[in-house]
Amino acid sequence: MNWEPWSGCYPVSDGCTNCYFYGPYGKRQGQNTAEKTTEFQKPLTKTAKGEYRIPGGKIVATCFASDFFIPEADAWRAEAWRMIRQRPDLDFLILTKRIDRFPVSLPADWGDGYDNVNIGISDGKKRF
Repeated sequence: MNWEPWSGCYPVSDGCTNCYFYGPYGKRQGQNTAEKTTEFQKPLTKTAKGEYRIPGGKIVATCFASDFFIPEADAWRAEAWRMIRQRPDLDFLILTKRIDRFPVSLPADWGDGYDNVNIGISDGKKRF
């Protein structure tokens, strides 16, 4: 299951060289401005029966058409964190090449993290 609250990205590190979004085989070449999408509220949308459209227990690939920590999304990120908190029954997978923006992008109640958020780093730097 994917959730694209915003879309658009641009190269920021060596890790971008092979990015499926913007790399040599990317289908979105040139889409380098971040825009809020129509599915921004997706984790909270419900069916006519009042059930979440994304059922609990799912892994939600988040911002795979962008970077969750892209500066252009700063105005929307707090609301995205709020939705993530409201759905502790989902596991949100966030991959980033902008880990340097991680500390300035966290919600005030982050503490030791949220149990339903997994962050992966792919910035092209080796960490051993």
